[in-house]
Parts: sequence; C-alpha cells; structure tokens
Amino acid sequence: MENHKGWFEALRPKKPSDLSAFAVMIVLLWVIMLFELLVVLPIYHDPLSGWYCIHVFCGFFMWLNVFANLYMMIMTDTTGKSLGMPSSLKPGWTYCPFCQLNSPPRAHHCQICNECVLKRDHHCIFAGKCVGFRNYRYYICLALHLWMGAVYANFFHHEYVTEQIGEFGFWTLLSLFSPFVMWLLGYTTLYGIFVAFIAGVSIFAFLLFSALLFFQMVIIFRGQTSHERKKHKREYDHGWKRNFLQVLGARWYLVWIWPSISSPLEGDGTNFTKAYPEQQKCL
Repeated sequence: MENHKGWFEALRPKKPSDLSAFAVMIVLLWVIMLFELLVVLPIYHDPLSGWYCIHVFCGFFMWLNVFANLYMMIMTDTTGKSLGMPSSLKPGWTYCPFCQLNSPPRAHHCQICNECVLKRDHHCIFAGKCVGFRNYRYYICLALHLWMGAVYANFFHHEYVTEQIGEFGFWTLLSLFSPFVMWLLGYTTLYGIFVAFIAGVSIFAFLLFSALLFFQMVIIFRGQTSHERKKHKREYDHGWKRNFLQVLGARWYLVWIWPSISSPLEGDGTNFTKAYPEQQKCL
C-alpha cells in the first residue's frame, strides 16, 4: 500500500490549477475515445472488419502513447540531485538559495515544483511537472500524439457530427461553442449538445496543439529553451540537426513509437557547449 500511495502521490499534481487541468485532460481523453470507439465507429464499419480493426489500432496507438508519454514525463527526474552537485561554484553556475545547491547553466528553479530543473523549458499545467533536459522528449511526443489524435478524431467523426447538428455554418458554429444556449433556443437536443461539445473540444485541441508544436519546433530548431527565447539568447545553437538530437536523443526516429524505447541524450544536463564565444552573443 505504501508503494502504491507513493506512486499515486508522484503522479498527482500538487497545485490545484494543475490538478484541475490534469483531471480535465484525463476525463476528456477517455470520453472522446469511448465516443469514437462505441458510437461513431460501429455506424460506419462492421465490427472486426478490416477497416474497423485498422481504426481501432490507430486510435489505441495514439491514445496509449498519450498516457505512456504523460506517465514518463511526470515520473522522470528533471533535477540534478542524483548527480552530486559540486560544493564549489563552477564558472557559469549559480547558487540556488531555495534548493541550497549549485545550479548549472540553463537550469532554473520552479516555484511550483520547488526544485531546480536541468535545462528548464517551462512548467506544464496539464502534467503538473516542469519540462526539462530529461523529459523534454516525452513532452514533445505527448504533444505530437495529442495533435495526431485531434486530427484523426476531427476527420473521423466529421460526417457523424454534421448529421447530428447540421452542415457547417453560422448556427453550427454556435452549436459547437455555445451548445447550451442553442439548446435553450430549441435549436438542438441534449444529445446534440454532447456531440457539439465533443466536436468543439476536438477542434480546440487541434488548434491548441498545432500552435504548441509549432512553437516548440521553432525554439528547438534554434537550440533554445522558452526562457532563452525571452532573453533572445542563441548561444547553444549548433544547427538544427544537433539541436533536435539534444532534445530527442540519438534514436530520434523511434521515440514517437513508444516512450520506453531508449534514445540516449548528449551529456548529463549540466554541461553545454556554446556555439560561439561569450562576447559575441548579441542577438
């Protein structure tokens, strides 16, 4: 029981807003998956037919990858505590008064996680965990599979949704984003509200993760973290190929298949080679 409690406590976000975002995401993932699998799929494909099995495989592949990458992202240690930080302050390092440890370059203290995170990018509210050196790969793969799932769901249930709430138009948009109002006006039914809600969430997820992936690809391409982007720093830009390898690892072409596939990263998250001398970084 103690081990189970420890595992549960490690997964559960500590901040109330993070916990709410985490819970909403988990519930919506289950609801949308069950809707596509139990409601939409049987209408258009006979059970155990070829296309039925293909859709089930594709759907579960993305759905399971979302949960697996989320789990790995949360459970992976993003700090340098296990590395044995030096007692003397090295050049380029800083002392963190909160952790009472010496902090390497590109590491930053997170007030929510209450720890210094190696090569910290940002704090993810959906996971309640910081994205850093060791779990950046899982964050990118999580976002990728969420985006793929949103694209897949929008195309897959498009015909069913239009049958339930009408062809695309002004009133359809109102049904998608204000379903309760449209129900009060008598334009749709309670089930129509549910279908419109699923469609609206799927469209919102597509837009959200499209923007998020684009932003992340840009800063990875430039060899930056979100913090370094705000400071206009590109001193660790070694070209797009090496920049991506430093995030996804040596086996970058396999990481999207499953999170447990090994893909070693360059270094240990405490030492980074600058692309050019200190005095030249004037972007």
